[in-house]
Amino acid sequence: MKLRNFYYKIAVIGFVLNLVLQLVLFFVVDPYFASILSPLYPIWFILFVVGWRKEHPRQ
Repeated sequence: MKLRNFYYKIAVIGFVLNLVLQLVLFFVVDPYFASILSPLYPIWFILFVVGWRKEHPRQ
């Protein structure tokens, strides 16, 4: 896995920022308010898979 891949970078950075923001909102604001960000996890997974398919195309 090369992090030079644009999709990998977006997926990893987005996942980490989402996780940190969700933890901060959970403890600072309200646990229910933090659950708003949960539907974004599939987006980061999809971007990771797209990056994988770009780096390892079918032959």
